[in-house]
Amino acid sequence: MKMIQLSGKTKATLVYALLVLGLILACLLMPGCAKQPVDSSVEGFWKLERFTTKEDGAVHEPERIFYGITRYVVEIAERQGTQGYGDFIGRFGYTDEGREAVMSEFKVRAGTSDSKKDATLEQLKPFGIGAMETTFRIVKADGKALVLESDYATLELKRY
Repeated sequence: MKMIQLSGKTKATLVYALLVLGLILACLLMPGCAKQPVDSSVEGFWKLERFTTKEDGAVHEPERIFYGITRYVVEIAERQGTQGYGDFIGRFGYTDEGREAVMSEFKVRAGTSDSKKDATLEQLKPFGIGAMETTFRIVKADGKALVLESDYATLELKRY
């Protein structure tokens, strides 16, 4: 068997080509590793259309309140609104085999993370959240509309 002798420049070019090929292959395979939503009819970006508080039956129609729900994180924020409600990040999860959603541990948002400062209950109430840990029954989730019901309020959201 005869061995092929390669010059130093040819070896370097071959190694470079293999590295580029490996990087391209890795980039093509990466999207397959992305975490998919647990429930795409619940997770996504939502506009809070209205919420009805259980105690008094009052219907609240806030302007420019948005929910961003992902696999483990929920963000609630007033976007370009005039009330100054702020932005908050909290934990999100499912219970009761996906029939309930739990939002908890809200922090005041700071840039791309949180400020490590806990949100207060008074800060969360304009978003329809009445407890520091709130369990919502998922009443409706069809991908276009989302209705969540807690002990405090029923939230009606529209896909954004």
